[in-house]
Amino acid sequence: MYKKCFYSRRVIYRRKRRLQKIDYDRNYSTSSSASSSSSSSSSDSGHETYDVNQYGQNAQSIASDIMTASNKEISAYENYHDDEYDNINILNDLQENALQQSPPLYDGCRFSTIKTVKMLMDFLISRVSLDKSNIINLMKLIKMILPVPNALPISWKSIMKLFGKINLSSNCTNDRCALYKRTLKTNEIVEIVNLDVRTQLKSIITRNINLIKQNYNLFPPSDITSASFYKSTTSNTNSNTITIVLHTDGAPLVRSAKLCIWPCFGSIVELPPPVREYQTNIILLALWSSKTKPDVNVFLKQTIDDIEYLITNGTTFYINNVEYNFVVRTQFFLADLPAKALFLKTTSFNGYYACNYCMTKGFWNGTSVIYPYNKNDLQLRTHREFIAAAKEAEEKATEKRLANVQGVKGLSYLLRIFSYPIQIVLDYMHLVCLGHVSSIIKRWCKIIDKVDLLKIDNMLHSAKYPHNVHVTYTESIMAVEFWKAKHSRLFVLYLGVPIGISCLPILNASHWVVYCLLIKLLHTPQSGEDVNFAEKLIHLYCRTIVDVYDESLELYSLHAHLHLPSQVRLHG
Repeated sequence: MYKKCFYSRRVIYRRKRRLQKIDYDRNYSTSSSASSSSSSSSSDSGHETYDVNQYGQNAQSIASDIMTASNKEISAYENYHDDEYDNINILNDLQENALQQSPPLYDGCRFSTIKTVKMLMDFLISRVSLDKSNIINLMKLIKMILPVPNALPISWKSIMKLFGKINLSSNCTNDRCALYKRTLKTNEIVEIVNLDVRTQLKSIITRNINLIKQNYNLFPPSDITSASFYKSTTSNTNSNTITIVLHTDGAPLVRSAKLCIWPCFGSIVELPPPVREYQTNIILLALWSSKTKPDVNVFLKQTIDDIEYLITNGTTFYINNVEYNFVVRTQFFLADLPAKALFLKTTSFNGYYACNYCMTKGFWNGTSVIYPYNKNDLQLRTHREFIAAAKEAEEKATEKRLANVQGVKGLSYLLRIFSYPIQIVLDYMHLVCLGHVSSIIKRWCKIIDKVDLLKIDNMLHSAKYPHNVHVTYTESIMAVEFWKAKHSRLFVLYLGVPIGISCLPILNASHWVVYCLLIKLLHTPQSGEDVNFAEKLIHLYCRTIVDVYDESLELYSLHAHLHLPSQVRLHG
């Protein structure tokens, strides 16, 4: 890790403010004994004597003192020269300090009201998971126990007021909007939450700084850090790097109301697996809650602006008395096929020009759009051509209908931080485990008899797994649509070959073994030769699937397999 041998103005300023806060708390502790008699009399009377106007004057004087102190601090360190990493506005620190200087919970308390409520909310909501009514009842009980007077809020409105204003509106105030002054329907209301990216990055990096600083390699050979794209983006910098992976998907909140929530997550590549996937190390970037699907240019605008700022300017974290400079990069965007089309403003997976990587056009076979292997046009798309097509589509679009230019329907805000298509990757879980494997098994159920199907079920139930594999096949292979991704993953990587050889016809078994082998090679390649061999097997598998089954399996989900080897070379 690279570190500075000097401290920035911000670090020195925060040290001074910390000392001032210690003195502030000490003064309250000293004055508490002197004011205990007056507090007791107030407690007996049962009336609060806290002067709100006096607090407003005190807050103004405190803010004035902070501004004066900051000006003195700035002038005292004029010899320090700002560098490219000092991108934190000092006004942010002033706001944080003003927040900390809120009135104490009661006379003589060492904690401010805001800090006390925040600690209680963190515990009651995050740790205990109490609902709103029980939280309010508990807050009322705590308020009765505390000395009188005290400033503990006992209503949800007053709790929210402590942390700032929240504006909610049920009608549009934009006079240019078609919904101007009209009360919005429930399916037109959208709730968007944007969370601070830098604060979460600092928290995760601070907790895992020893892992990031380690000199020994904890990454497997086939990890992202060993792939060509990561090496190319980190080889030209001597600074510490934070590389972010973005992924998103939608999930229903209430089935009856059709309300869905779309979270956007981020993970840090520099953390070795499995630490990278721990819940505490996942960044929650934004949330979309609505009955309608998200518009990426509205949903992720603030998040992408924040990440773009960090990419341009870098950031600095003060960890264990050491100041670290970090360069921020993005690795790739990951989503299933429907979500990818939605967030990139492209044709869905069941349409023409659905491929994100090449110019292959689908054909209608009477029931669905297929992508025959012998009609593939594997000319790769480029970022510049995609941007041009997106702008052309926006120019041709009307109020009632979107234009489609070679599968592109508009310009996505994601392209400000991702390069198309090399940073847009296919989701292995949905494409392979929940997609093609399920389709192939359904075909098996039509061509083999019930005796062999029962034999497969018995083999799945009687299989012995290692102690760290917690998978149980409770559903029959005839109900493969109820399998989870972990069942299909275990099947295609380990169980599928012996089961296929013993229960399938020779032609189907041979074809299936080819698929299992190529997925295994791409899942954990040990060298570039493994990826090259898997690429040959993919072309063999896709070319012969019509001879083994029929053309109805030549969907885009099969065609996308052709681009998996290049994705593994780029991103592992």
